Amino acid sequence: MRAALSLVGLLVVLLIIAVNVRHQLQATRAAMPAPAASTASAPFGGSSSPSVAQFQQELDKTMRQADERAAHAADEADKSN
Repeated sequence: MRAALSLVGLLVVLLIIAVNVRHQLQATRAAMPAPAASTASAPFGGSSSPSVAQFQQELDKTMRQADERAAHAADEADKSN
């Protein structure tokens, strides 16, 4: 009797989990935007899928700026000591 109740309880828990997972998957699908819905939020002006070269150029530019700022901060710290 105890084994049967344990089995039924386990099945009920699994059913509840399955229903919740299904609900979450449906909610996620409904919340996802269409693939080409808008180009206004494109990071490189106009194209919704920027090329790797454009991304690499932006990354290199940002890294150079960060290096320059770090070097300047180090120079200022050395001058103050």
